[in-house]
Amino acid sequence: MASFYFEQPVLNWNAKDLYQEFIRFQQQVSFSFKGPLAGADSKQKAGWLGMWIGQQGREVYKTLNITDSKEGDPQLLLKKIEDYIRPRQNKRVSRFRAHQRKQEEGESFDNFVKDLKLLIMDCEYDNPDDMLIDLIISGVIHEKVQLRLLDEGQKLTLSKAIEIGQQYEMSQSQVKMFRGQEVLAIKRQSHNVLKQKSKENLAKLCSKCGKNHEKGKCPAIGTTCNFCKKKNHWFQMCRKRRNLNLVEDDSHSDENIIPVSTASSQYKR
Repeated sequence: MASFYFEQPVLNWNAKDLYQEFIRFQQQVSFSFKGPLAGADSKQKAGWLGMWIGQQGREVYKTLNITDSKEGDPQLLLKKIEDYIRPRQNKRVSRFRAHQRKQEEGESFDNFVKDLKLLIMDCEYDNPDDMLIDLIISGVIHEKVQLRLLDEGQKLTLSKAIEIGQQYEMSQSQVKMFRGQEVLAIKRQSHNVLKQKSKENLAKLCSKCGKNHEKGKCPAIGTTCNFCKKKNHWFQMCRKRRNLNLVEDDSHSDENIIPVSTASSQYKR
């Protein structure tokens, strides 16, 4: 047999709802048989199926009383497993479960509808599509979608109901994306404003204490300068000290200048 590389179906015998798990498994098996295994014969497909049902499935297989002539029929094997798994359905219980199903917070609309379709299979409704529309209306989480579906009235079809739910969900995703971009832009703007204010504050240092503070809350008020002994300013901001430093700097500069007359007399000597 040729080697195939594809996602192989797996039947989870420990699933909470084993029958719904089998329906999912059966669909994936069908896709595999029609896709990558389309060229395989019935006996080969039955062999693949025997691997996919797992050890517990093979134990069940022993109890199914399939004759040797039918062992190579994968469809018969699937039907026998379904009959083994499928419980005796009470349509009242099935309908109750379907009506109890509500879309959960964070659940996609498509997943909600898919689950309803599975639940409605055993309800034995004369018009399952029409009932599915009612279940979507009563169970959808968004009130705006409910109102839109109700507005459609008698002309509402199942495909239209699904389209309305999908469109609303898509529009909500786009709104969230745009809001996220707006929040990011606001954060950047706020950061720039704070940065600018920080620069402005640095440029407005207090002339009494040399710090940045609220108006009227200078810590130097009431204190005495250690240099000039005057009040309401600190040593590092003392104007008298600054002026004295300027004078000293000028005097040092003057000492380095030699008068012309002195330089001339020294040259003559």
